[in-house]
Amino acid sequence: MIQGKVPVNRINPTTLHNVLRNACLHLPEGYELIVGTQAENVHLYYDLIVVTVAGNIHCVKIILNMT
Repeated sequence: MIQGKVPVNRINPTTLHNVLRNACLHLPEGYELIVGTQAENVHLYYDLIVVTVAGNIHCVKIILNMT
């Protein structure tokens, strides 16, 4: 497996907004993201997220870790 850190600013705001909205669908009932998922608030997540890329010959995963 290859792992490396990637700056979150490599993900454009529209893509990040879609990822966050999809992530909310998988949160347990009663949980939500601290800033929400409105498009106008997406810029706030750029300070909170650390991106890691992990992959092998079969797939690549982008892991967004909110700190």
